[in-house]
Amino acid sequence: MERIVVIGNSGAGKTHLAKTLNSCFGYQLVHLDALFWEPGGFNAKRPEAAVSAEVAVVCQTRTWIAEGVFGELANSFCNHADYLIWLDLDWETCSKSLLQRGSESSRQLDTQSSEENFKELLKWASEYWQRESSSSYRGHRHIFEQFTGRKVCLDSRKSANEFVASIINGR
Repeated sequence: MERIVVIGNSGAGKTHLAKTLNSCFGYQLVHLDALFWEPGGFNAKRPEAAVSAEVAVVCQTRTWIAEGVFGELANSFCNHADYLIWLDLDWETCSKSLLQRGSESSRQLDTQSSEENFKELLKWASEYWQRESSSSYRGHRHIFEQFTGRKVCLDSRKSANEFVASIINGR
């Protein structure tokens, strides 16, 4: 478990799980949001060449944890990963988490833009099971099915907590 990818819907707990694993292992932590979006907000994508170059640099290192919803970007890491974790949680759990967390845009954008972005995120995340993109349920399921390394699908907070406990106790 040296190169780990964590995927799932917005609000599934990817960042929390990745940070927990990071505190256990001390690996480099890569947030796909930070790779995908320009600094200062969630409304301008970074140039594809810059993203690809950064992915290549990270993938050359021995240990890392990459987490995020962006399937195509996650798949770039999966090509070099030895472990895939899919947080396949229901919408009720994800929406509660998003509402508790609130807008991450509030640290980057003015209040009105932050609120608008958060509403868009909630709508986008609620459509996870209907979308057809690589950042959807179908896209994540495809990534999971195609991944040839070790993998686990966690479908509840309880199973995620038990997984983390098994990692910590197994060290």
